[in-house]
Amino acid sequence: MTNRFLDVVRDGLQAYADRGVFRGFSEARATRGEHSFTFEWLSRRPLRFTVDTENGVLKFKNLLPGVPSNSALYSELKRFINARHDGELPEHRRIDRRRAEVTCSNRGGSVSIALRVKKKQYAYGVNKIVNLTHEIFVHLKDHYADYLWESFDAPQE
Repeated sequence: MTNRFLDVVRDGLQAYADRGVFRGFSEARATRGEHSFTFEWLSRRPLRFTVDTENGVLKFKNLLPGVPSNSALYSELKRFINARHDGELPEHRRIDRRRAEVTCSNRGGSVSIALRVKKKQYAYGVNKIVNLTHEIFVHLKDHYADYLWESFDAPQE
């Protein structure tokens, strides 16, 4: 089943793939109301991006593996993500709470990030969750490079 909001998300993700940002971009059949996309970006490990238009949720599932819920890394990550709503951030880096809210969750040491769009702001949501994910990896490179080396086989330079 498709709808215009899913089309907005699909088109937004496809635009990144067309520009060469995402590699191996593909869409899976919907299961339990979630549409799923898979692609490589930021590492060789495929990422899973889901869309639930019924609840207005865009999510990178299991984005960061091997992050214990009681770790300093997870605590810092939650603070970093919550700070994306700070009005002091430049507009291009800020997530406007009137348009979307971002959260993270940790299940069995695997961190997912989700963005709930408001007022059907799907194009805004796609842009913000992709930008946020990029910022997370930049933050990890600056502050937790050892985690990236171990979990993503990132270069050590």
